[in-house]
Amino acid sequence: MRYRLSILTLLFPTLFLWACGYRFVGDVTQPGQQWANTTITMEGAGTDANPVLAQQIKDRLRTQLSPSGQSPDAPKRSLRIQLDPTYRVSILETSSGRSDQFELTIKVHPVLLEGGTTRRLPTLTGTSRYYEPKSGASTDAVRIKAEKEALDQVIDSLATLLITYP
Repeated sequence: MRYRLSILTLLFPTLFLWACGYRFVGDVTQPGQQWANTTITMEGAGTDANPVLAQQIKDRLRTQLSPSGQSPDAPKRSLRIQLDPTYRVSILETSSGRSDQFELTIKVHPVLLEGGTTRRLPTLTGTSRYYEPKSGASTDAVRIKAEKEALDQVIDSLATLLITYP
């Protein structure tokens, strides 16, 4: 009886994780193989305003979608990502009118071109709230960290959307 209970204790979480889409070590099916031959291009006003951010999105997405490089079985697709300019909004203002808490937003509009058809995918937004200290040197570091957090949200959402795409 104890043996059966210990087997069920191990089997149930494993099946639950598998059902949720968790990939176990050694799994032969790579989640991004269907995207291995995809061309990714960055467009929009945000690309011109912040080319470094646009390149980071492109590079990180490429890394997540095709971890093993080219695949002869994967279809030829083109993914155009329209990047809006990043913007920040003041959230909290002191009585003197000085703002020190902000919200940074990165917004992308992915468009998939496949087999002569164009499909607009949902707009994805990454948001990060941060406190901007009064000193100048640490302000840049805080702003860069907030941009990285918002970028991580966008990349994770976009990769999840594409990997689960039929």
